[in-house]
Amino acid sequence: MTARLHDRWFAVCGIAFVILELGGTLLSMASGKTHDLTVGSSTAAISRAIATPVGTGVWAGAYMELLSVGFFLAFAVWLAERLGGGTLGSIVRLAAAATAGGGLVSLAFINVISYRAGHGMGMDVAKTLVTASEAVYVGTWIFTATLLAAAGLLALRVGRRAIGWSAVAIVAYTLVLTPLSFDGAGQFSQLLYLAWVVVTCIALGRAPREQSAASVAVQHA
Repeated sequence: MTARLHDRWFAVCGIAFVILELGGTLLSMASGKTHDLTVGSSTAAISRAIATPVGTGVWAGAYMELLSVGFFLAFAVWLAERLGGGTLGSIVRLAAAATAGGGLVSLAFINVISYRAGHGMGMDVAKTLVTASEAVYVGTWIFTATLLAAAGLLALRVGRRAIGWSAVAIVAYTLVLTPLSFDGAGQFSQLLYLAWVVVTCIALGRAPREQSAASVAVQHA
């Protein structure tokens, strides 16, 4: 497999991650009420969500979100290597693993609510699971910001200014808006992050690899 084809396959993984993540979330939200629940949901809204069993669409959406994790990890490892690796690349990979782990835990809490909906789940238990799910989910934003910061610095180091500065801007937005409005404007940071992933995959997947300084030196020796 050529380096160009290799890059394109992993770029597709990044785009697949975004499609599965957003598609799964939207499908679950359209098919049931449990995936709509947040810490801001009223008691009445939670009561309606857990009153009846969820439909097949909720589980299909949850499965899509689970699948997205594998594509995300493949993308993150490739991204770190594609931008030069090193210490910053290791940070990208570790932040991605932490983000994936937190996302799985958050999704698991919501899936417990979905599984128990219509089977006599108490309100206190439902509220606890909703709070735990959102707490873990919001916590992953710090890992996402770490990934973006490290990837942004790598991109700037290799001359990818658009990728680098946009990542830094999303980091700043996330760190400022999360404590101010984690259940409102702060949520938009994750949409910006997903958009960044798609644009970065297209840019890096289409561009030829830069020659390292060592290879250039060999050629001119």
